[in-house]
Amino acid sequence: MPDVNATNTQTQEEVVADVLKEIKTIGEDSKANYSELNKAHAELKKIVDTFGEKKEADAVLVEKYDKISTDIATRQNEIDKKLNSRVDAMEIAMKRHRGGVEAGSQEKKDAKDFQIACMSASPNGVSFDAIKTMEVDVQAYQNYKSAFDTFLRTKGDERQMTPGDFKSLSVGVDPDGGYTVTPEMSSRIVQRLFESDPVRQLAGSQSISTQALEMLVDDGQAGVGWEAETETGDETDTPQLNKKRIPVHVAYAKPRATQTLLEDSSINAETWLSDHISRRIGRQEAAAFVTGDGVGKPRGFLDYANGTGWGQIEQVAMGAAAALTVDGFISVKYSLIEEYLNRGTWLMNRSTVAAAMKLKDGEGRYIWSPGLATDETSTILGLPVRMSTTMPAVAAGALSVAIADWRDAYLIVDRLGITVQRDPYTAKPFVEFYTRKRVGGDVVNFRGIKLGVISA
Repeated sequence: MPDVNATNTQTQEEVVADVLKEIKTIGEDSKANYSELNKAHAELKKIVDTFGEKKEADAVLVEKYDKISTDIATRQNEIDKKLNSRVDAMEIAMKRHRGGVEAGSQEKKDAKDFQIACMSASPNGVSFDAIKTMEVDVQAYQNYKSAFDTFLRTKGDERQMTPGDFKSLSVGVDPDGGYTVTPEMSSRIVQRLFESDPVRQLAGSQSISTQALEMLVDDGQAGVGWEAETETGDETDTPQLNKKRIPVHVAYAKPRATQTLLEDSSINAETWLSDHISRRIGRQEAAAFVTGDGVGKPRGFLDYANGTGWGQIEQVAMGAAAALTVDGFISVKYSLIEEYLNRGTWLMNRSTVAAAMKLKDGEGRYIWSPGLATDETSTILGLPVRMSTTMPAVAAGALSVAIADWRDAYLIVDRLGITVQRDPYTAKPFVEFYTRKRVGGDVVNFRGIKLGVISA
């Protein structure tokens, strides 16, 4: 894969050549992966056909079916994640090159991002005028990067830090006593969160520099009518505006490392820390976006009451007791209006996907279609399928299936800046890194999402 951090020094021709090479590699890898997936699907079809020939399903055959169907779902998810990651890397490489801007411009951009993040942590926050008149200090940012690495590694008595290190770190001091992480580290954390969380990949997102995002949502329609050539029409209804406030909450992690590990010069402390943080916060975020109650955490879409009005999400009965049905999927799909249906994506648990793979329509055709080409993803009734561990498994009364135009229906709000506080005392001989990320999330368009409820 092209080194996205080195693209600033490449010519445009070199960047294009690298990207074309990467595209070819993706194609070859995808061909091999989808070939194996196709074989597994063919084997699965043989087993299902055997079910139809037998009066009773063989236990061994059922176990083999479940194993293969689960393997197909898992493999499909891994292929999608790998492709998305590699395509994102290529896009970053092209964006950073920017058609041949001068060397060092990326560091200047990072320095500016860092200064904005530091400003966002101040009581006054960030203003457009302040950013517009801000002078970017690349040297101060370079000094901070060097001092921050020393800060992560230094001993508890801080003998390794010089007065110059303390001075350089002072520009990144958060009001709560932490230090703002460098833009590279922040980007790594956010990117890994994006890769691990399907809701974050699907939903809309907004970065803010305040405590909450407030917005007006037009959830109604203006009344219209017809008037005759010589008559004036009556007054029509005015659409209703609803105010939505999405506060940010603190997601935190406390990874630990021994002082010996941090002192080892072969270990990249920033990379190690960002890996641990992204894994822990990623799992916590994913659960909150789905089931969170909005108290001290984002509010998930499963937390809303059943209904069709503002502040409610319609729950569509799927028709069978504690089981999935083809008719149920059809009912859920077409409960979305056309405006959102064309951009709809299914979201469900991996076990629910495996159960859906067994369903056939009235003519014996599977409603689940595996993505067997490089530009395809798995679909159910023609719409893409994504898997979320937090979605409930199939059970009586469970909200096991969701479908939405996610970018329009759910909004994730990120507060600028991620901070780190270093604690070498509480858990000796370990050093604990208390890391905070402020994030919020909520449904903003209740018409753009529907839930499938399994009958009791």
